Amino acid sequence: AMSAGVDGLIVSNTTVARPETLQSAHKDEKGGLSGAPLREMATQTVSDFYRITEGKLPLVGVGGVGTGADAFEKIIAGASLVQVYSLLSFSGPGTIVRLKEQLKGILRENGFASVEEAIGARHRGFEWSHPGNE
Repeated sequence: AMSAGVDGLIVSNTTVARPETLQSAHKDEKGGLSGAPLREMATQTVSDFYRITEGKLPLVGVGGVGTGADAFEKIIAGASLVQVYSLLSFSGPGTIVRLKEQLKGILRENGFASVEEAIGARHRGFEWSHPGNE
C-alpha cells in the first residue's frame, strides 16, 4: 500500500463473519455485522495492520466504537483516528461529546498527554484491559 502511494487506510468495517459469542436473535441473518459485536475483531485487525505497516501509515480504526474506552483501545492498537457510525445512528451526535470526555480521561489516567502519544502504544509494551473484557 505504501509503495503505491496510499496515504492511509480505513481498517475494518462490517463483516459477514459472526463471533461465536453473538447472542442476537438476528445472528444468522445475511449481511454485514457492525457495531459493538465487531469491536474486538476490528481492534485486532487495526493492530495487525499497524504491525504490517510498521506504524508508518495512518490508520482509521472502525468497528464497535461506542465509548471512550473503545476509542482508546483502537488508538493503542495503532489507529491514528477512529470512526464512529453506529453510535451516531442509534444515539445521535450528542454522544460524541461524552465519548471525547471519556477518551480524555482515559488518556490522562494512563499518562498520555495526547492521542498522538498513545497511537500504537500496545506495540511498545503498554498494557491495558478494556473494561468490557474484564
